[in-house]
Amino acid sequence: MNSVMQKRVVIAVVVVAVLAVAALVARQWLAERHASQQLPVNTRMGGDFILPSTQGRPLDTRTLRGKVVLLNFGFASCPDVCPLVLARMKAAVKALGDDAASVQGVFVSFDPARDTVANLKVYVEHFHPGFIGATGSEAEIAAVAARYGVVYLKENTGSASGYGFAHSDYIYLIDAEGHVRKLYGGDAKTDEIARDIRLLQAADHPLF
Repeated sequence: MNSVMQKRVVIAVVVVAVLAVAALVARQWLAERHASQQLPVNTRMGGDFILPSTQGRPLDTRTLRGKVVLLNFGFASCPDVCPLVLARMKAAVKALGDDAASVQGVFVSFDPARDTVANLKVYVEHFHPGFIGATGSEAEIAAVAARYGVVYLKENTGSASGYGFAHSDYIYLIDAEGHVRKLYGGDAKTDEIARDIRLLQAADHPLF
């Protein structure tokens, strides 16, 4: 092969490589744009926190960077709402298949008197072995709940447990950088949650 032909081959290879990189960059840009349009960052709520957790060490949400997080607040003796919400979170994670490895479920209890870390561990792992349970002092929980706009009110239920909580039941979708991107109410479907997680995964993980 003469030198002219060699130069042409090199140029062709370089052009193909540049076009391939450009295509990847374009795909990544489109994925990020689509995610930002469909799931805009919620600037009114959210933020990092540190609470005692079922991991055997305090949960520092900054250590969850790089993962999509499904966050919920409730209490383990909740008779109906909390089990349904956690079951929905479990189903959404399961629907992701292999992509579930980059998703973390977190359940924060606002009933520290009964939901010790040990009790909470049994409770959350009943739904999913990878879910993290967290709690803390009443002041700590109130501060975190306020950041996320969580409403909860202790009430006398007249049951054997003595009291319960009337509370909001949102699931918070948090991206890999720690920003709240969406809230799911009680009518949210599992496939909607899984679809949104995939959308964030496509935007949050570079293609090269």
